[in-house]
Amino acid sequence: MKNTLNEEQLRKIAEPLPPEAISAHPTRPGMSTIKGIFVTERLNEVFGVGEWMVKTELLAPISVITKTTSSGRERTEYTALSKTILQIQSVGIYYECIASSTNDDMGDAAKGATTDAITKIASWIGIGIDVYKGKHGAPVIPPKPYQAPPGNDVAPPTKTRTTAAVVIPIGLQKVHQDYILQRSIKATEQEKNDPRFTPSEDWNEERYRKGIEFFKNR
Repeated sequence: MKNTLNEEQLRKIAEPLPPEAISAHPTRPGMSTIKGIFVTERLNEVFGVGEWMVKTELLAPISVITKTTSSGRERTEYTALSKTILQIQSVGIYYECIASSTNDDMGDAAKGATTDAITKIASWIGIGIDVYKGKHGAPVIPPKPYQAPPGNDVAPPTKTRTTAAVVIPIGLQKVHQDYILQRSIKATEQEKNDPRFTPSEDWNEERYRKGIEFFKNR
């Protein structure tokens, strides 16, 4: 018979992660990401070291793509797609999650997919859920004022292009995550860089679901 979570465990689960655990997403403006080590620490605090188990299975061979950067150098990227299981037998918790990760190191790509899945599963338990609710905004870094080099009389730029943060409403966060997953798996490199396939604040649930079906049916 499984045990239920006690009051101290529930309190610790609901406790917000420290500010240093949250950082701006490296490729998605306006979104935040959680550092995996803080999720591991919280799982250990709540359930105990060695009391929770993770299993990971690659769902496909790690893909390899070689790109040419703007500087003319070649860069190899590895993408891993895996299924991760988190199980805590003492309290009857069992979750599965599929996630992907891209990195210029094959091992880090595989580890990144597992870390992303654990972080997502932890949010289903309640750990770091405030981030997914949008209560932790991505750090805002103000643009630096233009300063001409010493002795340079060139006038500053007359126009500055800014990118507004994209805020995903709570009611759309689940379908947003589903769409991002399908796009990461099925989209071509051209589609990934095409703004028509990048969610914006005017996207509604119907548009997300059409996008999911578009990539699923390939």
